[in-house]
Amino acid sequence: MTPIPDVLVKAEMGKWRILVRTSSEGVYKLYPSFGSDITADQITISCSKDGYETVDGSRRRLSDKKVKELVVAECLMAPKS
Repeated sequence: MTPIPDVLVKAEMGKWRILVRTSSEGVYKLYPSFGSDITADQITISCSKDGYETVDGSRRRLSDKKVKELVVAECLMAPKS
């Protein structure tokens, strides 16, 4: 898999959204803060880039004592045909 730079990654919950872009290595870090009572399951993560479509997406929980919930979200994208 080849990393895709400059992908727009959105974290959304209701009318609130946080946007970041992937680095030249296709990596991003997103620290959404929608409130202490909001869980990761309530947040929608999506990825987009002109000329590409999202083929698959995955989320998995990791444990980290420093944060309430740590979730890794990955988007698999391919050029539009």
